[in-house]
Amino acid sequence: MRYSAWLAFEGDKLHGCALHDISETGARIDVEDGEALPDRFVLLLSANGSARRKCRVVWRQPNQIGVTFEPGLAPIDRAGLVPAADADARSETAGADPSETV
Repeated sequence: MRYSAWLAFEGDKLHGCALHDISETGARIDVEDGEALPDRFVLLLSANGSARRKCRVVWRQPNQIGVTFEPGLAPIDRAGLVPAADADARSETAGADPSETV
């Protein structure tokens, strides 16, 4: 199965991705540039950010990464979409539709 999801980096916009092989402990994710991603990020599993996981990259390929889910819920800011960051970054993404910010 293939699911749409979004990567949220602190201080950055949302980036679309596709999930494969998801389990309770991790997932394989299709991305544009696996080498350019940070080692840790928040994965939004729903468009409104209500389902989210803190992730740590465990392997990388040019267009795929493997992640493990870290314990605990990922914090979100008042907009409910991305991890808390500086005010400028929040204002850029607060009204963003995750399907439009790829």
